[in-house]
Amino acid sequence: MKRMSVALVVASLLSVAIPGGAVHAAPESKSLDSVVKAIKKQFAKKSGVRFSVKRRGGPPPTSDMKASGAYRFKASGVYAADTTTISQEPEGTGRSRGISIGRDFYSQAYVRSKDGKYVWKSPSTVGKWESGRNFAGVIWGEDLINGINPGFLKLVASHGATSSDGGTFEGVRTTLHSGTVTVPGLDERQAGMYFRTEEEEGASWNEPITWKLWVGPDDLPRRFHAIMRFTSKYAGDEVETMTMNIIYRGWGTPVRITAPPKHLVVSFW
Repeated sequence: MKRMSVALVVASLLSVAIPGGAVHAAPESKSLDSVVKAIKKQFAKKSGVRFSVKRRGGPPPTSDMKASGAYRFKASGVYAADTTTISQEPEGTGRSRGISIGRDFYSQAYVRSKDGKYVWKSPSTVGKWESGRNFAGVIWGEDLINGINPGFLKLVASHGATSSDGGTFEGVRTTLHSGTVTVPGLDERQAGMYFRTEEEEGASWNEPITWKLWVGPDDLPRRFHAIMRFTSKYAGDEVETMTMNIIYRGWGTPVRITAPPKHLVVSFW
């Protein structure tokens, strides 16, 4: 899909101050156990959470973008997602919305130039939807770089994490967990940035992820911040930096995600 960057669900830096505090080392294997447990409890309850995200920078063809939406959970993780993404494309502003329910995926996207003309549309009629089936792991998986992903939290905890007083965020007292982890590879799909645990032939980028996670008194994430530095394996010292930030709100509130009306779905892929 030529304009896949318009439909990708990703995150970036929000312009808020990062609170500090006295840092103390937490046990490497236990520092995020309570957070993982709290998140999995929400999965088991089949509840949900709303989010707002932004992303800045990264290697071509990535672009600055922001997104917002909601996740609905099941025992194994995210079951459904509804995400609207705004991105800055070379030809203008891109807007996309993606609805994922289990293996079913619905999308609509377009790019408009500064004079308001549509440069690109998918489907070709604005307001319609394309629909298809997700391949396993396309929307959600244990490899996503996300503060509510137990797979990512277990990875970073195994490489050491520190804990500190995170100050108050949106009226809630927080604990700040932070650290750095280096992975063999980084890439992007509809659900966002993800990491690889093994080197892949032909991979071009390989660098550390510096992360921060603010959690409330209930151990549920309130804010996730990550800086990824991509160093080219083939271009000497060429370095690209991507900054992501995700805000989570409304833990446990009812989230209802439904498919578009059938009469608006025009094609399948």
